[in-house]
Amino acid sequence: MSLTPLKNHAASSQLSENPTRLTGIIPATLEHPINILILGIDNSGHPHQNKFTPVEALSGNSDTMLLIRLVPNTHQINVLSIPRDTLVHLNGGGIDKINDANVRGGPKLAANTVSNLLAGIPIDRYVRVDTEGFIHLVDALEGVEVNVPKQMDYTDNTQHLSIHFSPGKQKLNGQHLQEYVRFRHDALGDIGRVQRQQEVLKDILLTLLKPESLAKLPKILEVVKYNVDTDLSVEEMLAVAQTILASDRHQLHLMMLPGRFSRKEEYHASYWISSPQATAKILANYFDIANAKVPDQDINLTKSPSLKIAVVNGTGNQADAVSVVSYLQKHGFRNVYIANREIETSEDSAQKTQIIAQHGNPDAANIVSSTLGIGQVQVASIGDILSDVTVVVKPDLTAKLQH
Repeated sequence: MSLTPLKNHAASSQLSENPTRLTGIIPATLEHPINILILGIDNSGHPHQNKFTPVEALSGNSDTMLLIRLVPNTHQINVLSIPRDTLVHLNGGGIDKINDANVRGGPKLAANTVSNLLAGIPIDRYVRVDTEGFIHLVDALEGVEVNVPKQMDYTDNTQHLSIHFSPGKQKLNGQHLQEYVRFRHDALGDIGRVQRQQEVLKDILLTLLKPESLAKLPKILEVVKYNVDTDLSVEEMLAVAQTILASDRHQLHLMMLPGRFSRKEEYHASYWISSPQATAKILANYFDIANAKVPDQDINLTKSPSLKIAVVNGTGNQADAVSVVSYLQKHGFRNVYIANREIETSEDSAQKTQIIAQHGNPDAANIVSSTLGIGQVQVASIGDILSDVTVVVKPDLTAKLQH
């Protein structure tokens, strides 16, 4: 589908108090940290497929919702994924799933809803892209390499989905990558999809950070012009691109809105119920929200039996995971268990043991890593959702424990 250039729409009663200028002089650079709301709109089920206007293409449900904070002086990229089924109160509309905010009131209502959900956080700019726009952006990068963790097969004619992937490392074009991130036909449903989206986002950023990607920037900006709705100016887009290209991949923090699945007796539909206490810690630590109510006392990470550690077998030998559980228990961690699930890891970390800070808690992950004497710590929400820390066991850890 070919789109005519989209007009920018000023989005936001909840955009920052001073939304006029984010950048310094040319060449454009960000002058201070900014929060950008990313909405990935699903138009695949539109009844007039490929025959709708750009406005219609961007008026659907937001299958993907990300709040991204860019911190130029520290080169941090902090990302909070908000599940599409998150229960919220839409202005004048009662309770609903957050993915309906864009349908009811476009980016302005989406920004208001996210801000209200997250302790009044200011949102400086927004970006909306539909499924076709995502495909074009990935193709402008000439594909993205991902590590598919398992066989994935799913067909949904109403959503125009025919997904078939074999496990292993592979480079996906735009069409295949959007199918991959939309797959939700497994035990965790939409939460599993959020975790896949986080890993794919990391893969995309790693692709952007490759030196050869700089030459693709004009083509990417051309795709943005025709396929993306945003209130970022061209100057601000260049500043954002420059900030991302200068970022440190070890300063990429990927988190998911903490919470739980609703129970059948609570609501007529299935929701993701956010945890205000756990969310407050993320907002304070990664989004500079001073008024977020952080608990006065955290658990003692070195002693508390309440620290939940999931161990995932990544070697193909279940005995390796059993050995790691036994080792951690001998070193004072009582709440350690084996999680029988696949963890999707990016190309640069696929062969090394990963210590995943599931809820934006790197201190806990560092304690576990120090105890094991090995492991790459990453702040991400791709581990076991019931854990505080997830250990993905790879051969390097197995070899160390055997000696």
